[in-house]
Amino acid sequence: MNAADALPLAGRVALVTGGAGKGVGRATALALAREGADVALNTHRSLDRAEAVAEQIRSLGRRALVVPGDASDPAVVDELVGRARAELGAPGIVVASAGGRWVPRPIEEIPPDEWREAMAEEIDGVFLLVRATLPAMREAGWGRIVTVGGYDAEQWTVPPEVGPIDYALGKAARHWLVRTLARHEARHGVTLNAVAPGPITRLAMEDVFDAVLGRHALEGYRRPTQVDVAEAIVRLCLDGTVTGSVVALPGPEPGAVAGG
Repeated sequence: MNAADALPLAGRVALVTGGAGKGVGRATALALAREGADVALNTHRSLDRAEAVAEQIRSLGRRALVVPGDASDPAVVDELVGRARAELGAPGIVVASAGGRWVPRPIEEIPPDEWREAMAEEIDGVFLLVRATLPAMREAGWGRIVTVGGYDAEQWTVPPEVGPIDYALGKAARHWLVRTLARHEARHGVTLNAVAPGPITRLAMEDVFDAVLGRHALEGYRRPTQVDVAEAIVRLCLDGTVTGSVVALPGPEPGAVAGG
């Protein structure tokens, strides 16, 4: 047995949406690969950056592929899941990181089409991923589904001019969905959880890979960083006993709302 075979997620296949940007998705894809998983990445707008993340994953000895497109589009999710199955194997880990835009404004200033877009990006993407991957997880008797929510989204006291209500509503719906589905899926060995960060400090993209590998110290940064959030997601993927939970990472000033 080589060292890679002994990693805790060796042989597992993960899907990560929003895996190319500056935030949680990129760090999560890299952290899952560090633990042994092969990774299928989805990105809506950053194909070149996604390919760079895929190359970093391959440098760890894992397999990776990139599927571009909007994760709230059923055709894109079908392609993502289909290619992952064909090229990597049946996905046992799903991380829904892609979400809506952070645009604070009063409700009367939100155009209806942008409201529907926000709901689709926050809710439809999670629904489509779960719908496409859950049956195979049940059959295998093992699955981990984690979505990125938002700290205090269900008691959103922030004025809409500071923190957008459509964004918060979408995160709260994600929390509800994992709590509800977890009740039904535990008997199949499938866990569903959310990680709910407050304001995070973003490391520069070029530092994320080294931070995930422990080569770039996080001391001196205002925590949590996107790497801290990714590590919380990975712990949920490693632990089959926690399900139906919303893991809060509020940071030292949870009221100081900043865009996710």
